[in-house]
Amino acid sequence: MLARAFEQDPLARYVFPDDAVRRRRLISVYRLYLRVFARGGRVLVNDARSAAALWLPPGRYPLTWAQHLRLLPRMLWATGATGFAAATRVLDHLDSMHPAGKPFWYLGVLGVDPASQHRGLGSELLRVGLRVCDQEDVAAYLETAEPGNLSFYARFGFSELVESRLRGGPTVWSLWRDPDRDSV
Repeated sequence: MLARAFEQDPLARYVFPDDAVRRRRLISVYRLYLRVFARGGRVLVNDARSAAALWLPPGRYPLTWAQHLRLLPRMLWATGATGFAAATRVLDHLDSMHPAGKPFWYLGVLGVDPASQHRGLGSELLRVGLRVCDQEDVAAYLETAEPGNLSFYARFGFSELVESRLRGGPTVWSLWRDPDRDSV
């Protein structure tokens, strides 16, 4: 489902420019993401398994060098030799954008199967995660390379922190949301 949801995402197209291999590689990448987020964070999935949100709690993002090294063989297998260099450029770029010094919940992935989009499923899962942020009085943070997502996240209180163009690739925005103390 996540591979279908992100098949046309600018970062996915940058890492896997070949349409013929992108979905297969994305399936492997999102299996790896699910492992990482399930071990150290929260994986929210709707009942129909047509939408998912993957969150890491404060202090878990960005990953440490040791965590990166442990994941390296799996990442190489998931991306393949041709996608590995581009994937590491993307991850390094995203890591360089994250805010330092403030605790935050990291929304690493929010995806909805294309056949189920525009039905409020992503919004529903986002609200669940943001309730946790608000209850814990902790900010939320994410990155997106899809310009259309900016207005979606703005409706939930996110504002732009950084706009940065990946060398030879798409523009990426980092977004921040302070906790809503009135909602608790």
